[in-house]
Amino acid sequence: MPTMAPPDEVQKERFARVDERFDEVNRRITEGREETHRCFNEVSAEMRALRQEMTALHATVQRGNYTLLAAMLGLIGTILIKGG
Repeated sequence: MPTMAPPDEVQKERFARVDERFDEVNRRITEGREETHRCFNEVSAEMRALRQEMTALHATVQRGNYTLLAAMLGLIGTILIKGG
């Protein structure tokens, strides 16, 4: 039994529906990409700020270590000078 191809109007209608679905999916992908890009930029900025804060904290701790070392050396020097 031979099969018949659907009329041109039916095919055009099907293609139109497929095009509409493609446009909708394409729009969602584009919006998702833009949202992801925006979130990435926000996280990137937060990471830069965190890196700067960590650098400042490290410098503060390092200065504290040097101060403690100087105080200990001063104390040892004082003990040695007094003959303690």
